[in-house]
Amino acid sequence: MNSLYCYLASEGLIFLKRGYLPFISPQQLSEPWLQSDSIYRMVTQSRIAADDFRQHLQQQYQKLPQHLRDMVSFDYFVQQSQEKREQIERSMVVQNTHKQVKPFNPERVRDWRLLSLYEGWDQISLWHDSGAGRGLVLEFDITQSGFQAAEYKGQAQHFSVIKAVSHWQPLDDLYYLFHRPLSRGESPIEERAWRLARSVIAADRKVMVQGIERAMYRLPAKAIKRVVLGYLCSREYCLQVKEYLSQDLHYRHVKCMQAQLDPKTMRLLQVTI
Repeated sequence: MNSLYCYLASEGLIFLKRGYLPFISPQQLSEPWLQSDSIYRMVTQSRIAADDFRQHLQQQYQKLPQHLRDMVSFDYFVQQSQEKREQIERSMVVQNTHKQVKPFNPERVRDWRLLSLYEGWDQISLWHDSGAGRGLVLEFDITQSGFQAAEYKGQAQHFSVIKAVSHWQPLDDLYYLFHRPLSRGESPIEERAWRLARSVIAADRKVMVQGIERAMYRLPAKAIKRVVLGYLCSREYCLQVKEYLSQDLHYRHVKCMQAQLDPKTMRLLQVTI
């Protein structure tokens, strides 16, 4: 995975000219567990799932003195615990019988700002949903982007693929930003989405868009390999963008293409402008 793609609407060229990438707040995502007004069914936890059992063993293993952990691997600890699994599960059930599962409070992740990236540039649903048909898609060389660094401007940043999971097992607040539960009978998402999370404190600029604060971060111009203009952009507009890119010292290395529909397959192809 050397390249990832960022879908931007019609203001994409403005972001290029000003040298910023727009990030959104967790509440602006479609995930219902990140919405403060979502209604939850109140349940109690009593059944022990396989992942819950393994997590319990992980916690117990961490409580062992260091010299014992040096002698015994976690996998061996799990293997030995299987012989007492029934007894261990009974004690877990007693502890959890009246333990109420509380809804996640989105306020806990409100200080993160997020950028979505994808492994493919030609997902028509993403072009439509993002408004990139009249905008553009940026192809990033991830090795040059700085996205994989542990920090941005002295603040922590996190970069990971969004994992589709059949068993929802939150371990920390970031789990809610980088995991998505599969619906019954659903297959993993096709467009392999990634997400970059940065602290709002580290934002290079903040602007108001329709009454909502938008955090902006410096665009890593050297990491841009290609600009793919939307299939609704006129040829005249495409030529203007290509000319601009060729004249701006930051973008002279960038290839300029347009996404066009193949009439035989109705799939998108990249066409040189």
